[in-house]
Amino acid sequence: MKILLIMRATYKSYREHLRTLLGEGLEIHLVTGVADARDDHRFANVVPVAGMSEDEVVDTVVRYAKDTGIGFALTFWEADIVVTARVNEYLGQPWANVAAARTARDKSAQRRLLADAGLPSVEFRTLGAGEAGDDALSEIAGWADSVVVKPARLAASVGVKRVTGHEALREAVADIRRVAGGEAWLADFVTDDPDLVVVEEYLPGREVTVDGVVVDGRFHLAGITNKMAMDGPYFEEDYYTLPYRFPEEEGEITGIVQGVVDALGLVQATFNIELRQDAAGRFRVIEFSPRMSGGQNYLNLRTAHGFDLVRVHVRAASAGGSVLTEQDLARHPGRAATCIKFAYRGGRVVRNNAGEAAHSRHFLEYTPSAAPGKLLRQPPEAWYEVAGSLAVAVPFRGLDDIDRVERVADDLDRKLDVVTTGHLSRSAQ
Repeated sequence: MKILLIMRATYKSYREHLRTLLGEGLEIHLVTGVADARDDHRFANVVPVAGMSEDEVVDTVVRYAKDTGIGFALTFWEADIVVTARVNEYLGQPWANVAAARTARDKSAQRRLLADAGLPSVEFRTLGAGEAGDDALSEIAGWADSVVVKPARLAASVGVKRVTGHEALREAVADIRRVAGGEAWLADFVTDDPDLVVVEEYLPGREVTVDGVVVDGRFHLAGITNKMAMDGPYFEEDYYTLPYRFPEEEGEITGIVQGVVDALGLVQATFNIELRQDAAGRFRVIEFSPRMSGGQNYLNLRTAHGFDLVRVHVRAASAGGSVLTEQDLARHPGRAATCIKFAYRGGRVVRNNAGEAAHSRHFLEYTPSAAPGKLLRQPPEAWYEVAGSLAVAVPFRGLDDIDRVERVADDLDRKLDVVTTGHLSRSAQ
């Protein structure tokens, strides 16, 4: 079967995803703006879309799909979920849901959907590019001592910051406008409308990432990822570990997720949602998307729980949920403890590869994200930039192994061959 894979800005860190697609016997036709993709042997053909608008991409891809007999498109990249949904709608896929994709790409629309559906969310207010004065602060002051400010339509946690006070809010809104203009590759569009910035209540509790797949409207859990405690002001992310430390909470969490799936009207999709606890320990929805977590989360979910999100979604979306077997949807409670450790560095990259870490029995994968010559910066100069991400695993026999896998990740991070000019990694300092 032929499929379209829409990854306009990036695809090279998705090796495991591509390996699974090829293992399913699929012929992959890549839609991308990446310049050298034509020389990649994994693709039957490449549809170049660099510099095109969203409408132009959709028109080009739909014509190509109809000419070549392709009836199904997918993406693993957040900024491409709307384009992909539109293509699937034009191709006649009955489960295509453009409205859900547009809602997921707009954090203000997410908040309104959650409120309308009576689902646990946060207090919020939207601001325009030039609006951050006393009136807004007076309304916001009743929620909490501090708030989280984020761009409505960017991805990858770019522009997200916790602030306290009038002046800090004004500065954060100005930063978002600047970052949005320079990071258009992460956004569907950049605008000066009243919903450019979302200001929301800060929740002090634990944060989790939930991944699964929707088949015939039902959410099937792949895994709940523990995340490092993040208090701000900048939300550095690290130590994504599996299995979940509190398995007794799975029922509460998956019930909330199913409520969001129902509110969106999703029928077939991979699905990712982030939740955080309030001061009383109740989970509230932070954000969601009809796609799986990016990068090595797919590899680690499969390693920890034996659940293959890519395989299940492709089979269900292309032929319907009835083709799935019990084995396809089976989920091991925890056969390995896994961790994603980001290689935080500063300075200009000289070398960037796995080095001695690759020889460890715990090593799964190292994915460089910064080529030699790239300058890596940290807040407040820029939002977090990393050299790459490291995935590791140890046998899982009890919850103590989650702490152990983090220590293993720290050790292997020090053994990466990542050299920058004038800076050490924090783990090496």
